[in-house]
Amino acid sequence: MLQKTMLLIFNPKAGVQKFSASIFEVVNKFTAAGFLVTVYPTQAPRDVSKIVLGLAEKYDYVVCSGGDGTIGEAIDALLSLEKHPCFGIIPSGTVNDFAMSLGIPKDILEAADIIINGAARPIDIGQFGDKHFTYVSAFGLFTDVSYATPQKRKNKLGNIAYFLEGIKRLGAVQSHRCTFTIDDEEISGDFVLGMVANSQSVGGMKLPEDMDVQMDDGVFEVILLKMPKSIMALNKIINSLLNQEFTSDSIIVRKAHRVTVTSNKPIAWTRDGEYGGECCAVTIENNYHAIEILM
Repeated sequence: MLQKTMLLIFNPKAGVQKFSASIFEVVNKFTAAGFLVTVYPTQAPRDVSKIVLGLAEKYDYVVCSGGDGTIGEAIDALLSLEKHPCFGIIPSGTVNDFAMSLGIPKDILEAADIIINGAARPIDIGQFGDKHFTYVSAFGLFTDVSYATPQKRKNKLGNIAYFLEGIKRLGAVQSHRCTFTIDDEEISGDFVLGMVANSQSVGGMKLPEDMDVQMDDGVFEVILLKMPKSIMALNKIINSLLNQEFTSDSIIVRKAHRVTVTSNKPIAWTRDGEYGGECCAVTIENNYHAIEILM
């Protein structure tokens, strides 16, 4: 009997729910379903890219377990290959925005069942210059918190770690003077936050239901936050964001297929919760139905 081959990659340091504690049950479940499984725990930063680029085309399935950054790194590498194996996700990070938006449960064994029994669905993937991102590219307020917060603190405190790390920065809010070209519309100003997302939540913050976020519609949700006049005003705006009330005059919301951002000084970006480099100009595009994911 021919078996389906699977490359199972996991980040042993990710999240509050350690995947390694369930590794036997997961592999046993996949084996019983007819998979011949090769397991690879990551050993160092950027290890996911190396193993995907080097081995993924030899397998029928690639399954990745970790947080949003780990999943994003795997997908970025997969899109560089000529052959795309079936791709599955077992979320085990602190927040797991991307998996949550796809309806993939946090429970490790339930997520494994979806890989066995689910169907592949095409999903849009973002392009940031020559790199890909799964659910968000952003700059400004709190966007560096996910990679600036120590992993041990994230594992211990979960979502609240992001809030605790971010709240310390309210006294040193920095704005960026830049111009957004959002499809055919141009918006210029001083912004404390610029976000291009394809997700129902970012950093655990859910987007309003009336934004009608779809992961496969060919467009991003663009959220811009203008520099407020005071810290008190900023606090009110942050509270409105957390309450899914995007009604402030300082908040600009759009949908777009293509976004270009230019500034006179380099801006530090975050892609999928990881440091994405600094630049003065970047074009962000929606790659319609770029990859199929089991769900």
